[in-house]
Amino acid sequence: MPLPPSARIAVLGAGPTGLEVALTGRSLGYDVAIYERGETVAANILQWGHVPLFTPFGMNATPLGIATISATEPTWQPPNDDNCITGAEFHRRYLTPLANSKLLAESLHLRTEVLSVGRSRWLKSEGVGNSQRSEDTFRILLRDGSGAERIVEADVVIDCTGTFGNHNWLGQGGVPAVGELNAQSQIEYGLPDLMGKDHNDYLGKHTLVIGAGYSAATVVTQLANFSREHQNRETRATWITRKAHSGIGPISRIPDDRLASRDELAKQANQLAAESDGPVDHVPGTTVSAVEYRSASDDFFVELSGERTGEFLFDRIIANVGYRPDNRIYAELQVHECYAIGGPMKLAAQLLSRANEGSAVDCLDQTACGPESLANPEPNFYILGGKSYGRGSQFLLAIGYEQVRDLFTLITGREDFKLKK
Repeated sequence: MPLPPSARIAVLGAGPTGLEVALTGRSLGYDVAIYERGETVAANILQWGHVPLFTPFGMNATPLGIATISATEPTWQPPNDDNCITGAEFHRRYLTPLANSKLLAESLHLRTEVLSVGRSRWLKSEGVGNSQRSEDTFRILLRDGSGAERIVEADVVIDCTGTFGNHNWLGQGGVPAVGELNAQSQIEYGLPDLMGKDHNDYLGKHTLVIGAGYSAATVVTQLANFSREHQNRETRATWITRKAHSGIGPISRIPDDRLASRDELAKQANQLAAESDGPVDHVPGTTVSAVEYRSASDDFFVELSGERTGEFLFDRIIANVGYRPDNRIYAELQVHECYAIGGPMKLAAQLLSRANEGSAVDCLDQTACGPESLANPEPNFYILGGKSYGRGSQFLLAIGYEQVRDLFTLITGREDFKLKK
């Protein structure tokens, strides 16, 4: 059922997708509030801000966003559409001006964490399949930067909180390695800034790198460059990957890759893995069984299993093992989640079907799955952006923006919905 313009929309998370949701809602005249726990919008992007995006700026901005910034700041100049800028530059040159625009500034609530979302008069187990749930308001528990809590209500809730920061575990089978729970505060699960603020933490250190994706490839290439630039052979990495040796390298290259920087990264990482006397020692078919952080010596005692078995000492651990959604926010709502990837079921089923057909080898070949893929058993509750892909790693910002269009097709009831600029 289409929602009237008086409907209150709560957007959880002020990343790129969340900002686009809020911007579209405000442009249509809806009462929109955006809740972001960080000190700034898209705070997670700044944690890897030194890393360039694979995709060019033209894929990561929208006509509505550009028009909105230009209306607020007439002298603003966007990056060139074909430039692959860093996360920090994307934040500074696009997301920050967008958040400061006239349409969004008054709707944005920073340093505000969403703790839980439920219905005002229904428990999770009540009213299964009952359309009257849609007539009830959402009840949202918030906590501000001072620790004070309050309740707000909304007619529509859109969860765009992403997955970054909710890391997977490095142990075999996805289970935490023995001791990992105690040591996790000392393990780096992201992308350290080796050439910047994290320089001294890794110079002259032996780092254990875990993972077989582009994040791990970024880390090992940066560590190798770091070692060679400083001519410091003590700066080195042992890189373990779960799968056995394939003969083609740990990072799968995409034939005729349209993203040159992505292909170059894969090529460099595979070359490093093949070197016999370089700064990177690649060990396939190996996992972490146990880990202990020793604060007195500031190092890790690690037990490895597989092709390399034994007990080893490392100065640092970088675990690029992926991320997962945090579903505790909506634990009191009726959300059907996929048993395999943890995303909303309708969307996950389509994504898995495409993957099984081999039609989504390259994330650039994706298209959004349509409005109905966003619907949940809980009326007027939606999950968009990276979180909608669960543990999947194929998400692109361009897909998130398509999801926003599909979302407002549902909210407005207009099958031909297209926001006028």
